Amino acid sequence: MEIQENTVVTLSYHVRKKDEEGELVDFSGQSYPLRFLFGSGKMLPYFEEQLKGKTQNETFAFRLPADFAYGKKDESLIKTIPKADFKEKEGYTEETLEVGAYIRYENSEESQSGRIIDKNKSDVKVDFNHPLAGQDLFFKGNIISVRKASFEEIERQHHIEPDGIRFQ
Repeated sequence: MEIQENTVVTLSYHVRKKDEEGELVDFSGQSYPLRFLFGSGKMLPYFEEQLKGKTQNETFAFRLPADFAYGKKDESLIKTIPKADFKEKEGYTEETLEVGAYIRYENSEESQSGRIIDKNKSDVKVDFNHPLAGQDLFFKGNIISVRKASFEEIERQHHIEPDGIRFQ
């Protein structure tokens, strides 16, 4: 069966920054493969486009340009936030507000996750871009299986695991 809309795809893969020799970002092997409902909008569209028409046991390798992955780095998503804003939030201390730490920031207007990239006595500078924004990605892997999605999977827009566990 070919990968097309409303099929459940199971695959193993490696994703690296830039090209086949780049830094390993993520992987999913045969023991814990990636499984998803093709066409449900939960995967990057360009990623799905590269897999469309492939069948069980086929391999794939392709570059995903930053524009089609997580986009370019948006400088407007790098914000300076007063440390005092965090002191009111449960769990944040001077020690947890370290450069490189990932934080969740909420105020009356928004809720975002980001990484602290700089700090001084009174403020932290947080990058709220996706960690892979601005990065070209290289995917390489193997299609383990392709099957027609069940009515319930199509209705829920999510696959059902082989052990019967259903996700929302």
